[in-house]
Amino acid sequence: MKTFNSLLVKGLLILSTLFVVVSCSEDTDILDNDDPDVDNPIVPEEEEAEDITITEVYEITQDETWAAGITVNFGNHVVIKEGVTLTIEPGVKVLADKDVAPEFIIDGNLHALGTAEDPIYFTVPTADRTEANIFNLQAWGGFICTSTAKTFVLDHVVMEFANGILTDEHISIQRELGFEVGDPSYGFYSENSETKVVVHNSTIAYMVDDAFRPEGGQVSFYNNVFAFIGATGGEALNIKAGTTGDIAYNLFYHIATNGPKWSNKNGAAVQTNINAYNNTIVSGGWRRSKSGRGGSVNIEEGARGKVFNNIIVNCRYGVRIVGDPETGDTNVDMENTTIGNQFYYGYNDIIQNEFAPSNGVLKTVSESSITTGKPGFVNFNVEAFKIEAIEGEEAFYTPIETVKFDDWAQYDFHLSATAAAKDAGSDQVVPMYKSISVAGKNFSVPNSASYIGAFGTK
Repeated sequence: MKTFNSLLVKGLLILSTLFVVVSCSEDTDILDNDDPDVDNPIVPEEEEAEDITITEVYEITQDETWAAGITVNFGNHVVIKEGVTLTIEPGVKVLADKDVAPEFIIDGNLHALGTAEDPIYFTVPTADRTEANIFNLQAWGGFICTSTAKTFVLDHVVMEFANGILTDEHISIQRELGFEVGDPSYGFYSENSETKVVVHNSTIAYMVDDAFRPEGGQVSFYNNVFAFIGATGGEALNIKAGTTGDIAYNLFYHIATNGPKWSNKNGAAVQTNINAYNNTIVSGGWRRSKSGRGGSVNIEEGARGKVFNNIIVNCRYGVRIVGDPETGDTNVDMENTTIGNQFYYGYNDIIQNEFAPSNGVLKTVSESSITTGKPGFVNFNVEAFKIEAIEGEEAFYTPIETVKFDDWAQYDFHLSATAAAKDAGSDQVVPMYKSISVAGKNFSVPNSASYIGAFGTK
C-alpha cells in the first residue's frame, strides 16, 4: 500500500542505521546506563507529511492513503482502479483547480474518514472560496462511481463547489457513462445497485445543480447538512432506479428544489425504496425557476418508501406524490409507501395551502401530521423567511435571501422543551441498513424517534 507520508520512510531509515551501528561496534555496552544513547535514545524528529500536487491524470493502481493533514492540489482527474482503495485521513484538504474541473473516477473504493475535530475538505483554494462564487462556481467534477465501484464513504467531510461543466477531456465523457458535453456534472453519481454509499456527519454545500445523483446503490445518509444546493434547479438527493436505503436525521437548508427526491424511472432489477425520516427541511423549493416544481420531499415513477417525522418549514410544497392531480392516478408504488407524522409550518397562506401539494395526488396531509403553530426551534425565526412574486413568461415565487457561508450554523434547530413536535413522532421506522461495515468501521443509523425533526431536544 502506498502512503504519502515521508515521516514513516525517514523514521525507518534512522532506525536501520542505529541497528547497524550497535551491531557492528564490539566496544559498545548496551547495558551501560551512563551511555547517553541509552538514557536519551535517538528519536526521529516528527515531520509533516508531504503535500500532493496532481497535474496529470492520476491512476491509483494499488491501495493508497493520503496522510492526515496534507493538502492535495487537485489539478487533474483521479482514477481509482477496480479492486483498489483510496483512504483519506483526517484533516486532508483537496483543493480543486477550477480551470480543469477535475473529477474522481471510482472503479474501486474511496474512503474519506475525517473526524469532528479534523474534517476532510473537498473544496477550492481560499482565493476562489468567496460568497460571490456561491451558485456561480462549478470547480470540480464530483465523485463518479462506476459499475465496478464497491464502497464509497464520506464521514466528517465538507464538500463544496462541485458540478463542474463537462468537456471532452473528462473521463466520464470519454467512457460514455451517460453524461453529455456541456452539462454540469453531479456532486456524486453511482450506477450499481450493490455499491455501498455511506455519507455520515458531513456538510455538502454550495452546488449549482444536484449534489447527489445515485442511479443505483445501497445508501445511508445520516446526520448531514445539505445547504444551498442548486441555483435555479437541482436537488440535494436526486435518487434514481436501483437505489435503496435511508435518509435520516439530516438538515436540508435552502435547497433549490427538493431535499430528497426518489424515482424508479426506467425500472431496474432493484426497485427504488427509500426511508426518509427525522429530517429538518427549511425553505426548500423556491429557487426552482419552473412552475409546479420545487418542494421538500418528492416520490415519483414506480418508487416506494416511508416518509415520517420530518419538519417541513416554509417549503414550496409539502410531501409530494407525483401523479395526476385531477384523477389521483399515480404510478408510485402506493401499496408499499407510507407517510405520516410530519410537522408543517408556513409563514403565509401561499405556503400553507401547499402542505398537501396541488400538483400531486395527496389531497390532504396525514391525520398524524401537525399543520398549526410553530415547530419550536431553540434558535431560528421561522417568520424571517420571505418570498416574492416574479412576473414573466412563467410566473413563480423566489426567496428574498442573503446567501452566506455557513449561514445555518448560527441557528439551533433543536426543539425547545415545550415544542409541539417534541413528542409527536413515530418511533416505528426501522432503517433499511441499520449498520453498514466499511473500512473497518460500522456506520450505524438509529430507528426513527418519538420526536419530529432531525435534532430533538438538547
